[in-house]
Amino acid sequence: MRMIDTTCRRSWVVLVAAATLVLGACSTVDNLLEAENPGAIDEGQLDNPTLVRVLVNSVIGALPPFYDDYFIWRGSMFTDEQITGINWENTARLNQRLVQYNEGDADDMFGLASRYRFLGDSVSARFETLLDNPESDERMAMVLAHAGYSYILMAEVMCEATVNVQPEIYTPEQLAAFAIERFERAIQVATAADDAEVASLAGVGLARAALLAGDNAKVMAAAAQVPFDFNWWVEYEQPVSEMIMYTRVTGSNHALGVHPEFLNGAFREQDIVEEQTDPRVQHTTQWSTGHNALTPLYKPYQSLPYSGFNGEAIGLGGQPAAYEQGTDIKLASGLEAMHHYYEAAGPNGTGPLGTTLEFVNSRRAFGNQAPVDLSGDALMAELREQRARDLFLGGFRLGDLRRWKAQGVGDFFPTGTHPNPEWGPYGDATCYPLPLEEYVGNPGIR
Repeated sequence: MRMIDTTCRRSWVVLVAAATLVLGACSTVDNLLEAENPGAIDEGQLDNPTLVRVLVNSVIGALPPFYDDYFIWRGSMFTDEQITGINWENTARLNQRLVQYNEGDADDMFGLASRYRFLGDSVSARFETLLDNPESDERMAMVLAHAGYSYILMAEVMCEATVNVQPEIYTPEQLAAFAIERFERAIQVATAADDAEVASLAGVGLARAALLAGDNAKVMAAAAQVPFDFNWWVEYEQPVSEMIMYTRVTGSNHALGVHPEFLNGAFREQDIVEEQTDPRVQHTTQWSTGHNALTPLYKPYQSLPYSGFNGEAIGLGGQPAAYEQGTDIKLASGLEAMHHYYEAAGPNGTGPLGTTLEFVNSRRAFGNQAPVDLSGDALMAELREQRARDLFLGGFRLGDLRRWKAQGVGDFFPTGTHPNPEWGPYGDATCYPLPLEEYVGNPGIR
């Protein structure tokens, strides 16, 4: 994550609080109760050009509190990436693919995603008149890129969504179309501003959104422009923020374990060493129980989407990096863009890194796996496997499983009995529903 001004880096909590688009006071209808926030900025003041930097950083700052805890950790609850050791009943249900619209997880997921979306759209609209040259200003490009990400992230976790207090309920594909509009303009503005990094950030997002929308030509055109060594980080640092993955694997109340689908050995085995040769998916060799004193947890080490990833594998005598409080997470990368490209290109595709088979074998080599000679559906299945490993616990699995299921590729959500047999069979949830609070608070959809 790059703040526009380096003096403002990592100050997102203060900035979001300062620039939230609110009035300085609120009251009941009868004015019986009034409350004032002396630190708030009146909405009219936000058209002051001196606040442009604050507005940009506030959009950026809305992402970290949503990205790690809700989008990645809770977003992967339905998938085959993790099993939870949380003792909270509603969280355990999420891990069983059981979700209810009248519980807090759905409300918080939609609320935080909507906050990020609202800030991106609101600030970009203000910049149309606030900036001298909005069509060539890197600050406009940055805000538009984040606005695009707000829509595609929402599309990947929500079953459907509203935008502002309006009666329309949008499908994931419609949300992806909104994202595409914003990414395309972000690229135009970033190119005019000679900002290659923001253009690449938006290019990765455009490929991601176009993949959901089923526009393979747009996917390949966008992804091909992104340098393979490109990375864009969402930053976390104490004392401002604590990244949730660190919290969930630390201490006696740890609560995050690798799902048997990604485990390097047999579930409940207590000495998994030799099988751990792929550095992208590494975990503790022993399992233990944490917060709920029930779930066998093989705690994951940092995977490729995290800033401390060191490429070491336990099975080869190495020591992978544990999560730390200052661990950052990739929002976008050139590697991600190439996965989008080759999925869109298909088994007979050719792209910036060679044929689809050559790309797959390059990723297998990275994971210390022998090359394969595959074609057709078998090659695409292996591409999906390499994607899962390259992007493990990076916030992609739920969107991937939903996309493949919707496209008829296959249903890869976990089924059968949960790894905790006491919990019984998995449910069938694949996304977060609109929460009860939206039905209560949005008169247009009552």
